[in-house]
Amino acid sequence: MNGQSHLKNTSSTQPISGLLTDLLILGLLGAGAAALRIYLRIPLNIPGHHGLEVMALLLIGRQYSGLSIAGSVTSASAALVFLMPFAGIKDPFLPVIFLLIGAFIDLTYRYIGTARSKAMFLIAMGGIAYVLIPLSRILISLTTSYPYESLMKGGFVWPVVSHFFFGALGGWFAWFITRTTRNILS
Repeated sequence: MNGQSHLKNTSSTQPISGLLTDLLILGLLGAGAAALRIYLRIPLNIPGHHGLEVMALLLIGRQYSGLSIAGSVTSASAALVFLMPFAGIKDPFLPVIFLLIGAFIDLTYRYIGTARSKAMFLIAMGGIAYVLIPLSRILISLTTSYPYESLMKGGFVWPVVSHFFFGALGGWFAWFITRTTRNILS
């Protein structure tokens, strides 16, 4: 109102475009994790064998993004893909379980993310986060009598152990990829 023109600062739009870029990348990582889990049908008959690629992609997104809810965003995009009719998943509770995994990753990263050994932290977090799948299935099966094939075949212990192993392997893979790419880029 004083006769001076107010020039808009173009740098003020940068945080929004950075946020949108982060959200897009996290969404693509989550959708990629879900697509790999859906379409990579390797008949290993080992429960949790998709933990390698799923946890690697979820934790890579968490490592590279500065958002405090990066794990939840990535897991939510995976959950949305699981809800699509073409997904063909047999577990109706899997999208909710993936939301739990994302929340666990974010909370763990928030409170223990400054661990001295980033490799051991990601390995443990990957294993424990992916164990939420069989633990949730055990709880669902006991409370609703919903039959899970992996629990009927292997009982309660084997799915927990194998999910932890493959989730931890995915955590190690995420650490290795982020460490290698940061060393190459720097």
